[in-house]
Formats: sequence, C-alpha cells, structure tokens
Amino acid sequence: MTRPLILFDLTRLVSASGRSAPTGIERVELAYAKWLSGLTSADVRFVVTMQSVRMIADSAVPQFLDRQEATWDGGAQGFSAESAILNVNEFLTGDGAPAAPLLGYLSREERELRRSRRGITGEAPSRSPISSWAQHMAASWAREPLAPLLRQTHRDRPVIYLRASLDRLERPGPIERIKSFPGVRMVNVCHDLIPLDYPEFVRPGTAATCAARVETLAKHADGIISSSHYSAARLRQYLGPKPPKIAVSHIGSEPAPPTAALPPLADKPFFLVVSTIEARKNHMLLLNVWRRLVEDLGEEAPKLVIAGKRGWEAQTPIAVLDRVRSLSSHVYEAGAVPDAALDVLRRNATAVLMPSFVEGFGMPVTEALSVDTPVIASDIPVFREIVGQAAELIDPLDGPSWTQAVIDYAQPGSPRRAAALERARRYEPPQWSDHFREVRNFIEEVGQVQPKIYVPARRRPILQTLLPSPSRTLL
Repeated sequence: MTRPLILFDLTRLVSASGRSAPTGIERVELAYAKWLSGLTSADVRFVVTMQSVRMIADSAVPQFLDRQEATWDGGAQGFSAESAILNVNEFLTGDGAPAAPLLGYLSREERELRRSRRGITGEAPSRSPISSWAQHMAASWAREPLAPLLRQTHRDRPVIYLRASLDRLERPGPIERIKSFPGVRMVNVCHDLIPLDYPEFVRPGTAATCAARVETLAKHADGIISSSHYSAARLRQYLGPKPPKIAVSHIGSEPAPPTAALPPLADKPFFLVVSTIEARKNHMLLLNVWRRLVEDLGEEAPKLVIAGKRGWEAQTPIAVLDRVRSLSSHVYEAGAVPDAALDVLRRNATAVLMPSFVEGFGMPVTEALSVDTPVIASDIPVFREIVGQAAELIDPLDGPSWTQAVIDYAQPGSPRRAAALERARRYEPPQWSDHFREVRNFIEEVGQVQPKIYVPARRRPILQTLLPSPSRTLL
C-alpha cells in the first residue's frame, strides 16, 4: 500500500484543555494522538474542526499533547494531585470529610449560575464542545486550510480522515466538504450509542444529537472502530443496509508509572468508584448500600471515595451527597481527581466499584484490574466481554448482594477479597500496542477499498428512522 496521509482530528482533546481530569473518550484521543505522533508508516497531520476542518501547525502539536498530559497528571484550575491526596487523607483519618473541591466538577446548571452571577447574561448555553477560549486557541494554531493539500494528494495515495469520537458529527458540513474530495476515506472510533439505546440516562436532546451523528457515520464513514463487540452489535442496528466496515478492538489499559511525588496515602481501607456522577453510573445504589451500612455498623462501616465530577440526570444522588449528614463521615466526593492521585487511590483501594446500568467499554474496570486491584462491577454484557471472570459481577439492581459483597471485602483477611485479588493478578489487560496494530491494519484495509463519495441530499432518511414516532418505542 502507498504510504497514506492520515488526518487526525483533535477537536475533542482541544475542548478538554485546562480541565484537571479527562473523560474516557479524551483519554483515548490522547492515546491515538501520541501513537500517531510516532507513526512512521504514514504521513500524519493533525486537524481541528470548527466551522471548517483546518490543519494544526506541526510545531504546536507535541507541546500541546505534553501539556495536556501533564495537566491531567498533576491537576489544574487550583486542584492539584497533591491536594486531592491530602483531602482523601483527611477523610480517611478524620471524623468527617473535608470540603469537596468545587473546581473541576461543576454541573452545567452550576456553571450557568456562576456565569449569570458574573454578569454574563442573555446568552444561550453553547452546544459546541469547544469553549470560546479553546476556539481562540485552536484558531491560533489551525491557520492552514485543508483543501490545497487534499487537491494535490488524493491522486497519489490514500487519505484517511481519522476521528476518535463522534463529537460535532451532528453538523456534517465540514465532513461533507472533506468527503467531496476524491480518494478521502473517513475512519471513526465509536465508543457507544447509549443516548439512542438509553435516552433516560442523558440530557434532553442528546438522543436526537446522537441520531444525527449516526446518520453522518452511515453516510460518510468508510470504516468504524468499536471498542467492544457489544457496542458494535448495537451500532449495526442503526447503520442501514450498506453499513461501513466495522472493526472491534478493546482499548488499552496498561498502567503508567508514577510521574509525581505525592504525599503517602493514609493506611486506611476504603472502596473507590471512578466515574462522573450521572444516572447510568448508578451511584444511588452505592449510596443506599452505604446508608444501610452506616445504620447497621455505625463507625465501623467501611468508607467510600467517589472520584468524578458531577454530571447530568443525577439530582437524587447529588441531593443525598449534599444533605444526608449521616453519610458525611463515610462517603467522600473527591471531585475530578488528577491522574497521578487517581493512580494512588486505584492501587490502594480495597476494591473498585462500578455498578453502571450500561457502558460502551468501562475503562475504570480494566484500569483497576491492570494494577491488581479487585473489582466489583455490574453483571452487564460489556463487562462479561472485557473482563470475564476477573471481576466479581453483580446485577446492578441487586442491592442486598452489593451490600454483602462490600461487607465481605471489608473484613480483615477477607477470603472473598483474597480470591478476587488472585483473579485480578491473573487478568491480562488489553494493550495499547495490540489495539494500534489492529487499527493500523484496519486503516490499510479501508485504504484499499473504494471510498464513499459524498452526494448532496435534500432529506435525512436515516435520521427519520432513528427519531421517535407514534409507532416506535426506541426513544
């Protein structure tokens, strides 16, 4: 195969600039960017999508990636990895929890309230995933238009437009302009379609946005990379009679070596949950479990650390965290913990808990097992696929079984935890090297087939089949 040109879209990563902790999708996009930066079998250019897709100056990319990784590792916005550990230590050794860090995990409603208090009124909340600051930053880098390169390149070699998220696909104009050039193939990573399958777990309007993104995939993608067979099976339901090629490859979970000198963690047992506080993550089950444990065991009840920002459709667990004083000495909301501190917590937890109702992959599960920490997670298809017997899987609605598991694991010298620890040690986590080998092979395969050609259309038949109608119960 002729040496291809790969255009990798960094839009999602640029949108995360300045935050103290990333989402799983942003972690994946950073891993792709670092892999592509060292790829020798292709020419790689980085692009960002605003009103159009423009190329980022090559000299700006390495510094941006290093700075982003360092920010996630050590913290930002006044919330450092060191302060995160000190906060958890105060919780583990004291009579109650310290004040939860506000920076890094404000809800959308809280952010809008703070904006209004600063006098920024009369503005509709932006639907763009790129903040105005990030747009300014991207504009300062992305000055080179893409069209001249595409005009001179497509006749000589394949061009792969590669994306690691579905962000902004609901606005297909920039994609259509790229695909109007002959020879351009589009390859997109798709992590899940949870807004379509479970609209009750997302903000109003998100399902329609996801449907529009799937329509763009069906029309323009030549290949799709799914992080699990479960997600791939769900995706195939929506792609129509002539779907793009689909490859399944589990994303990597190798533990990174410690990169920051942090205070030692208090030698006290605790359980850890790592996720944004949102409805589908099922934090309410854990809060009900801990409420019962505190009622039954009092001060002897185990402790729980929640590492994650406040999200959406989670008014009830947030109200419990804010108002139920009996939990304050046993449940601590640590916020968006920077990676260096999160690694310390993960390695020292009695177990990592993940009672989600649905996931597209579930990085906290594989990341915990990769450092030999036992995991108790939901008995759902994707966890059976990616970890099998390595984690203890319990129905996400079975509160009594979760309660008993926590009690058993918390016992000194617990036989049940010892068995789980042995299963974790035998677990072989998916490797980024394997993932990227499979991605490279898939890109080569896609590069050898005739690309989809963009043909302007007046209507959106695929979107119409995904949106609700009186005869459908999908959404």
